[in-house]
Amino acid sequence: GLVSYEAYRTYSALSNLVDTRVLDIDRKRPDYIYIKHHIYRQSLQEQQEQERENGRLVNVVVQPFGKWWKALKHSVAWRLLKIAQEGDQIDRLKAIKQLALIDHLKDWDFQHLAQLCDAQTAVSLARSNCDSRWFLPPRQYGVEKSAHEVLASIKGLIEKLAPDRCAEYALEHTFTSHQIKEPVGDDVVDHRLYVSRFENEQLKQALNALVHLTTVEENCRKIIDSGGLLELIEVEKLYSDNIDMKLTLARIIANLSVHGDRAYDFFASGWINILSKWQQDVDMRMQVTTDLTLSNLDRDDPNSFSYESNVYPLYPKGRRKNKPDVDVIFVHGLLGGVFVTWRQKDLKPQAASLLGKKHSSVSLVSTSAKARNETKTPSTATATTATMTTPALDSGIASYNDAELLTLQPTPPKSHPSISDTATKELIQALQEDEPLSSEWSVVFPDLPLVADEKYTSRYSVSGDKWLQEPLGDESIGRSFCWPMEWLPKDFPNIRVIGLNYESSLSQWSASGCPCEKYDGKLEKRASEFLKKLARSNIGQDRPVVWVGHSMGGLLIKSIMNQAAASEDPAIRRIAQNSRAVMFLGTPHRGSAIAKLKQHTSALVWPSVEVRELEENSLHLLHLHKTFLKTINQLPKKPEIVSVCEGSATVLTSFKLPLHIVTEKSARLDEGDFYLTKEDHLNLSKPMCRQSFLYQRLISTIWYAMQSAKEAGEPEEEHTSSGTKSTESGKRSSSVFSDVYRQLRQLDRLFNIFL
Repeated sequence: GLVSYEAYRTYSALSNLVDTRVLDIDRKRPDYIYIKHHIYRQSLQEQQEQERENGRLVNVVVQPFGKWWKALKHSVAWRLLKIAQEGDQIDRLKAIKQLALIDHLKDWDFQHLAQLCDAQTAVSLARSNCDSRWFLPPRQYGVEKSAHEVLASIKGLIEKLAPDRCAEYALEHTFTSHQIKEPVGDDVVDHRLYVSRFENEQLKQALNALVHLTTVEENCRKIIDSGGLLELIEVEKLYSDNIDMKLTLARIIANLSVHGDRAYDFFASGWINILSKWQQDVDMRMQVTTDLTLSNLDRDDPNSFSYESNVYPLYPKGRRKNKPDVDVIFVHGLLGGVFVTWRQKDLKPQAASLLGKKHSSVSLVSTSAKARNETKTPSTATATTATMTTPALDSGIASYNDAELLTLQPTPPKSHPSISDTATKELIQALQEDEPLSSEWSVVFPDLPLVADEKYTSRYSVSGDKWLQEPLGDESIGRSFCWPMEWLPKDFPNIRVIGLNYESSLSQWSASGCPCEKYDGKLEKRASEFLKKLARSNIGQDRPVVWVGHSMGGLLIKSIMNQAAASEDPAIRRIAQNSRAVMFLGTPHRGSAIAKLKQHTSALVWPSVEVRELEENSLHLLHLHKTFLKTINQLPKKPEIVSVCEGSATVLTSFKLPLHIVTEKSARLDEGDFYLTKEDHLNLSKPMCRQSFLYQRLISTIWYAMQSAKEAGEPEEEHTSSGTKSTESGKRSSSVFSDVYRQLRQLDRLFNIFL
């Protein structure tokens, strides 16, 4: 010990021989800051006043109670979260419903709760339209990879799917002929927002290939197990403002959510946070695809269904208390789509194209979203417009300059002509006055059929009061891009609307994608695939089914019903047995003239499989027609048949000539009601408004289907949220939850006045 002490003293003495402060002589020392009292006098006075205020009797009582109240609010959220995770199914559903209403907590509270959430609770909250702060963002979400790195990772994902034949074709078609270019020279610098045209095209082809590859369950398992969800997040970062790439990515994510219980993989990778944001997207296609994904992941909701690829649940969205009363399924025709065929009629129609009308790089905004934007303040609306304009510019829509815009000046009122006749002046004045109409007046449907069966006795007009409620001239609301999704729930709140989507083409030259898709467009095979998917979605198991098909979609419906009726699977057979109505819109039961047009140019055009099957009076179509008539006559309850035919020719831009795509002879089914309208083939599926003949005829068809199901003794009782009969104790606990939380919110508003 003595030796150590002496060594320490020697080291200290040697260290003090040189003053180390000499090295800091040139450094400027911080100046002393003098606080000028008169500048901060007001702040000090306010602080003293606040201290005196806190010392009063009221605040002495309220402040401790306020701290207790804040702690109570936090404890309620924590307890509800615990019930949502550990309670039985009934209590979990109630707790999730109350948690989704919480929006008064601080950000750090939500972050803490998000860290305590498990996968199933997060999915349940996302489907309940809760605050987005409930979900943790993906790891390193603010760090973006370069397009070259993202492209290489997507290629690696496809390589892991080999020896799949479709994966090998995608690698050869996308990457072999166009190798991924290594950055050289100035390209080594990572430009975060820059994606070259070459890289963008390769990524687009690779993602389209993944859409097809993820329809196979084994491929989905390989992608998820190899960390593919994290790689797809990098794609989302790169194309957060590109609506087309986001839609393709959303389809991939939806396909990955179908097979198995993969909620934890989506939760751990951070995809629940992204899906919750996509639910609020202005584009209805993003909303529908996202809701499909969350419905597949939600295994705790007894009223939830699973949807496979190309089966889109248009309504309802989110969780529902009861199971639907009726299933209405819409099937589009050749070159159509869910958000193309079922649009509201354009008041300024244009000529049709044989290539099909597609919405590219444009957001399809629902009318409800537009109405919400109109209710915002002017500043908010301006900010929203600016936000929506930026992605549009990035996605290829031409920009404009303010100088190029023309301002429309209001037309001045016309001056009255100089009229000397007093009687004439009085007549003009009487005509110009707006006199109120009587209460009993009606308007004939704008799409009144030209020919109708005499036995149809329903009305062809609407009352004036209902007609005035139609916002035909309100440009702020706009047209609906999918009227079944937005209109039918207003008339049938407890309905389920399904849209079937498939790719089709007129020529093999224009067909794109994997070769197995290009030559697989046969009607029977496509109907068989849809039938299996509909059965997995619980279509028609305990409720009536209504079918609506446009053009070739009607042929698909006939094939689906034929195969369902002949199936040995009871679940599939019930789809045909519970089919209560079928509405055919321009369906070519005996073929179409468009196929004959392609026959004359078959050497050059190379007609697709779909077109070759639509030849007039083909044996295949005649056999399908005969089998369908036999099927509906053998069902326990014969479905109602409604056929609507075009009365005007369709103008095709490719030939500049009018063409009756489906003639009256081909559209007649010889069963049920038949109507010949003045619309052309494309506008048969596009009603002008809710008070149109087409929509009102569909309303009566759905109502008839529900009534016939009740008469047949089918179960139409409302199902509880648990799928079983709820007990009285469950009802009491539900009311207790609601009452307690309602009182807590009222007290929260009250104490915010004092605190």
